[in-house]
Amino acid sequence: MNTSDSIKNTQHIYSLISLCADFGVEKSVVCPGSRCAPLLIGFGSHPKIEAISVVDERSAGFVALGLAESTGIPVALVCTSGTAAQNFAPAVTEAFYQQVPLIVITADRPTEWIDQWDGQTIHQDNLYLDHINGSFTYDEDHMDVGKKALELVVGRTPGPVHLNVPIREPFYPESPDEISIITKGIRLSKEKEHEIDQLVWIEFESLIRSSKNVMVLGGQMEMNLELVDLLSQLDAPVVGDVISNLHGTDGVIQSSDLIFRGLISIEYPKDTEGFRPELLVTFGRSVISKNLKLFLRNYKPRHHWHIGKGMVGDPFQSLTKVIEVEPVEFFKKWAQETDTKSKRITKSNEDYFSLLIRNQKLCDKRLNSILDKSEFNYFSAVRKFIQYLPEHSVLHLGNSMPVRIANFIGIKDPTINVWSNRGTSGIDGALSTAVGHALGLPDRKHSLIVGDLSFFYDRNGLWLNHSFPENLQIVILNDGGGGIFNMIHGPSLQNRLVDLFTTPHQRTAEPTAKEFGLSYTSVASLENIDGWKAGILEIFTNMKKNTIIFKQIATKGI
Repeated sequence: MNTSDSIKNTQHIYSLISLCADFGVEKSVVCPGSRCAPLLIGFGSHPKIEAISVVDERSAGFVALGLAESTGIPVALVCTSGTAAQNFAPAVTEAFYQQVPLIVITADRPTEWIDQWDGQTIHQDNLYLDHINGSFTYDEDHMDVGKKALELVVGRTPGPVHLNVPIREPFYPESPDEISIITKGIRLSKEKEHEIDQLVWIEFESLIRSSKNVMVLGGQMEMNLELVDLLSQLDAPVVGDVISNLHGTDGVIQSSDLIFRGLISIEYPKDTEGFRPELLVTFGRSVISKNLKLFLRNYKPRHHWHIGKGMVGDPFQSLTKVIEVEPVEFFKKWAQETDTKSKRITKSNEDYFSLLIRNQKLCDKRLNSILDKSEFNYFSAVRKFIQYLPEHSVLHLGNSMPVRIANFIGIKDPTINVWSNRGTSGIDGALSTAVGHALGLPDRKHSLIVGDLSFFYDRNGLWLNHSFPENLQIVILNDGGGGIFNMIHGPSLQNRLVDLFTTPHQRTAEPTAKEFGLSYTSVASLENIDGWKAGILEIFTNMKKNTIIFKQIATKGI
């Protein structure tokens, strides 16, 4: 091997890694391979970037997602060529919808070897098209795209970017000492905050005074205690699912899925009209409550303002105006800077607020009554576990039932930060994402509540060539299959074919815990759920009993 040739072929790659460090990257998640060798060597050698090795690319993508979410700092995600890059797609898509800064760097063969039956060679350019902030080919002749990509990853709308890097042989240096990594200390300047136009604010004040019912609705968001405090000062009902992190807001309406369940039918025309907001103010991303979404689609608000930067959805098909400022700035103006006339809501708004608060209290009372009287089930188990969550801890929720169960139960402690992969709502990657979070915030205790199928599907999230985070507890709700399909009307009617949906099994996580050297505890009663402990806690419940309790909780007219 000619050493000078290897450095000639790879120095631009080491320059890219230096650029990542200059833009604030502190961690990288790298997957083993040969074509990606210069990337592994570069990230592994850089003094300011920690390299975490994960064998399974799909798990690696979600570990990187969790790291970037937990800190808000871009994380580099690296793999070799071929189908390895395709395994990043689920995490890249989740990052796109959650606006998480991921720098996805895929090694590739030189372009002349594409479609020539060369090993580990596929079409990698624009591989993540439609779910990426930007895609670039980075080589010796196009090094300028590195800066463009990093500007997009942390720009006005944070999100993933893709740098596809064709690499020619030879690419292994004879000695790490030959590598030249230069750190310049460049940082992106923070974009200036947009101000709210005075004419827009005058229009908003007029709507507050004239609207019969005003509702503030928070979608999925990161914890923001300043925002929680501001929302508590509003004379309007604030509605938020568990993933909105609004617990701690005075009078927050957390049970919208139960409150609005009986209102989506034309059988309740009188009750329904009283719950309809005339002015809807939304912020954040997705909403868990299907019943609230159906209600607002059927009984659209006259005015719907969305507050926030970046991607804007219109899940109720009612959007009338978008205000591109951070929610905390908007609600600060509403709570603190508005004149006393516009802060004073109408009598009908007071009644609306009281109506929702009254129904929230009824939901809490009825839910607790049902669970207090019921046999052991995963609703009562989650309620008990949530009561033991340490202050200032982080709660991760798997998709399908765990996030819905926690949404029924609710969170009271405002110091607990809740996360869930609700960008695409898939069951893949819940464990790996929680691992990434725990690695990113090692000084906080993390708890993951995940379903059995989701856990077994993502077991490779435990397979780290790195010390496993001792600040993570994994709580598995094992009901022997996908119990949610017994609760959905369609699949439950399919007789013997329902097994194709529920996929019944008799697996336990004990062998997995032993394989990865994790402590393991199994419980089948409330008495044995006694607080936070690192490792795996597997809670065994009966699928049929869970279904019965769900139907009792979700009865109309709560």
